[in-house]
Amino acid sequence: MRFFPEREERSADGRDLQRSRTPRWSRPPEDELPHALAETAVLATTDNLALLLAGVRAYSDGALFLVEWRLRRLDEDDAAWAALVRRVAGPRLPGEQQLGALRLGIELADGERLVADGESWWLPGELTEPDGHVLGMANWSGGGSDDTQVFSGDLWLWPLPPEGPVTLAWEWPAFGLAEGTRVLSGGRIRDAAVAARPIWG
Repeated sequence: MRFFPEREERSADGRDLQRSRTPRWSRPPEDELPHALAETAVLATTDNLALLLAGVRAYSDGALFLVEWRLRRLDEDDAAWAALVRRVAGPRLPGEQQLGALRLGIELADGERLVADGESWWLPGELTEPDGHVLGMANWSGGGSDDTQVFSGDLWLWPLPPEGPVTLAWEWPAFGLAEGTRVLSGGRIRDAAVAARPIWG
């Protein structure tokens, strides 16, 4: 008697296409090489925390803003450092954000304002294409050492911004980062998007 049962044949069309479908507006295209813009800046700092813009990547139908926050250890003991890292890492799911958590937003040249703060992310099952722009976290990761922790979130804007200023806004009151803004160029992002290329031809 065999240990493994015989495998059953499956139809090539057997998967649930509705379940596996990801709206094109919910995250960057996975089959496209974006064009990177040299947009980097230290957005805000405290004694032990820095919020950074690490770059902008333009896709054919949207833009990815690479945001980092870096935490350095000062005189915290092990327990205090571990607790601080957990607070800075923060919750990851919609509905879990606390008052005072990191908030990121974008204002477009036409006055449209978009906020990504954990309550405005795309959720599975939301397949209706929005009428306006969408802003949310496409990726979120982090890690480091006993002295420094680096976290990053890729802020996805869909579709491409209009010509004119694109204002990146932030605040993190729980860690002493007041509301601030940095103005980028929607025209530069749109120009760079023309250079985005498909990966598989």
